[in-house]
Amino acid sequence: MYTGLLHLHHWLPFVYLLLMLVVLVQNFLVWKSDNPFSDKLARQNKIVVLLTHLQITIGLIMLFGFNLDMFSDMGTLMGDAGLRFKYVEHPTTMILAAVLITIGNAKSKRAEAASAKAKSVVVWFGIGLFLIALRMPWAEFLQGA
Repeated sequence: MYTGLLHLHHWLPFVYLLLMLVVLVQNFLVWKSDNPFSDKLARQNKIVVLLTHLQITIGLIMLFGFNLDMFSDMGTLMGDAGLRFKYVEHPTTMILAAVLITIGNAKSKRAEAASAKAKSVVVWFGIGLFLIALRMPWAEFLQGA
């Protein structure tokens, strides 16, 4: 089961990052022009949030369902940069990014004007994407699970 989750956790970000970039560009164009904020764009934003939550859930299941013994010796875990990245920095930053993306979607839903909706998505999703890019294990991501 762990191998299946690992592969899903590895391959899902390819779709996720592509959709995130598309959504950011579309929202930016709505924000900077007089284009309407369509229902289709709102659905795409929601799909990004759902994929974010799915990715986080899979990662947390992998972390706490299969690797809980890693947290028995926190001194060793925090002393090793590779282990600290994998078990502390990466999950914490990804959870924070998911929270920011969720906040951006919620603020977008509450805004009245199309430009305010799109601006909220661009700002909050953009910060979330920056955090994701900051703590993503790029070497493993680009070479395979």
